[in-house]
Amino acid sequence: MTGAELLRWSRLHERRSRSTLATFLPLLLGGVLAGWVAWRGTISYDAASRAWFAATIVAFGIGFLRVPFHLYWRADAALLAQLPIEGRALLTTALYRCVRGAVVLTAAVAIGAIPLVVSSPVLGARHLAIAGVLGATAAMLLPAVALLAAALVAISQSDSIATLRSATGVDRTRGAAPPPPATPLLGALPGFAATGVFVGILLISSWITGDEPAANPYTVMLILVGVSIVALLVTLASAPRRMGQILRDVSALDRQRLAPLEILAPSAIERTIGGMIGDAALSYSKDARLMRRRYPMAYALGALAFLVLAIIGLAVPTDATPWIVGTLLAVTAYGLAVGARLHRVPIELSRLSPTLPISRAARQRAKLAWLAGWWTIFVVIPGVFAAVRQGSPGEGLIVLGAGTLVVIGAAALRSVP
Repeated sequence: MTGAELLRWSRLHERRSRSTLATFLPLLLGGVLAGWVAWRGTISYDAASRAWFAATIVAFGIGFLRVPFHLYWRADAALLAQLPIEGRALLTTALYRCVRGAVVLTAAVAIGAIPLVVSSPVLGARHLAIAGVLGATAAMLLPAVALLAAALVAISQSDSIATLRSATGVDRTRGAAPPPPATPLLGALPGFAATGVFVGILLISSWITGDEPAANPYTVMLILVGVSIVALLVTLASAPRRMGQILRDVSALDRQRLAPLEILAPSAIERTIGGMIGDAALSYSKDARLMRRRYPMAYALGALAFLVLAIIGLAVPTDATPWIVGTLLAVTAYGLAVGARLHRVPIELSRLSPTLPISRAARQRAKLAWLAGWWTIFVVIPGVFAAVRQGSPGEGLIVLGAGTLVVIGAAALRSVP
């Protein structure tokens, strides 16, 4: 199967499985951002620009996190790796998904910048330039770095198995476990690249409002785009040979087929919550253990949101509202995703769970308790602190209350029989 044929089948599958709302959601979000920017523009142009910039950074931060899911953390990754499809076709399809996601995201933030362009065409064009540079890195640089990390993990896994066999003998490798692969690279390398991109953009952030930037904006943008193009060309030349191995090994690690199994006991806070929910404690303990093992990103991003909100509260910047609102909107979206994962494999086995001597109400109460605890610790506590520390906390508290209502309300609705 060629890359064009695989792309055609991929598009057909997505058209059949994607809802109409999902198709127009980026445009809708862009319109919402434009409305918020226009409302902030009634205060000043700088206030509107800060709102757009904060929302854009948050949006592309989420977009960068989505890159591995376009490449190898897909539900069909293991299946594609076992089919007789050449690596270049697999790579072409994966990069197409990354480019399409970057284009959609760039279009959404560009729509959000329309009020800025109308108010000042010159400064508005600078906002669009920033959006374009971030879109280029999301389409080219982050996929290249993510594939490099996955290739290093696949190579380390192969080398570990080969080393073990040479040391113990082929006949004795069946009872021995190979050393764990370098899985931290899957998050470390893309995270390092994303951090570098955001640092470069932050250095020139004052340029979009007409102030003097900390670095030459044209040099910074040229470097980011140039590095992205070079990274993509290197990936196109080298990745096809290992694309099948990447899909197979990384998807296997994702499903715990090769990864070392390490399930930790609930923390002191989780044990306290478990003691407050009666007969749901056992299910809650199971959910807490599996969520930490299967979705460590929930704790990592939760801690990041906590730090961002705490730093905003401690620093009390001149106009913190865009950063508070942007952070709360991003963590609300992720909270909805985490709440859905609590009800899916591997956290919950829908066919097995009803056969256990645990009522459905207890299982659902356990999931609601886990999500409420996660939300309270990582979002509500630092969010209230950051909002109250500002001169006018109303807007931050309103968004925090709305996010809490959406996340906890959605979880409560899932618990209704």
